[in-house]
Amino acid sequence: MIGAARPRKGDWRTAGQPVATGLTDLMTSLAVIFVLLLVVFASVPRPAESPRPAPAPERRPADLVRMPLQRAVAPGLTLEADPEDPQSLRVVIPERFLNFDFGKATLTTSADRFLGEVMPAFAAAVCGPTRALIAGIVIEGHTDDLGGDALNLRLSQERSFQVLVRGLQAIQATGPAVYACFSQLASASGRGKQDVIYDQAQRPNRELSRRVVFKILLRPQAAPVGVAHPA
Repeated sequence: MIGAARPRKGDWRTAGQPVATGLTDLMTSLAVIFVLLLVVFASVPRPAESPRPAPAPERRPADLVRMPLQRAVAPGLTLEADPEDPQSLRVVIPERFLNFDFGKATLTTSADRFLGEVMPAFAAAVCGPTRALIAGIVIEGHTDDLGGDALNLRLSQERSFQVLVRGLQAIQATGPAVYACFSQLASASGRGKQDVIYDQAQRPNRELSRRVVFKILLRPQAAPVGVAHPA
């Protein structure tokens, strides 16, 4: 019987077997190492991402001018938002602080003294660093419901104008720059009995209705705080 042929030394069928086996083992080892690296990388805890700081809320012109003006408001009075105008602040001055002779536009002695004391400080705050945020100051006169419309409208106009004149006189003593600035901003307006205040029973509250209101008008697009405005 003829025996099976044995491969000869240097036969092409067996010469590449050790090399192929070595490459297979190398690839298997690399694959195992790669899998181990993936496992290690996945198990390492990642540092928590720090939260991004929230953007600072945009400050409105009313917020920027409120603090310096509030410090200048006379004790017992409050600087408040105007409920009818979001672009305005107001200081309501009741009759006990600022009153007139009955049926006239003549300031009483106490009212004259009140304006002489508070107006310079108020004007200095208005014409200070936040001047560029303020479009104007309107001094409004209000009456009660007694009398006709024409009479109350004229009386309130005369009273608001008298407050403006007396206020400017007091401001003038503080310096020409503040006086010029405030005189450019301020105006007088008589409201008559258009804005009478009523109590819960819908009865006119005449004492509260007789008042003077300082309305601070703010600019919708305000210049940056700290920008000096020429007087």
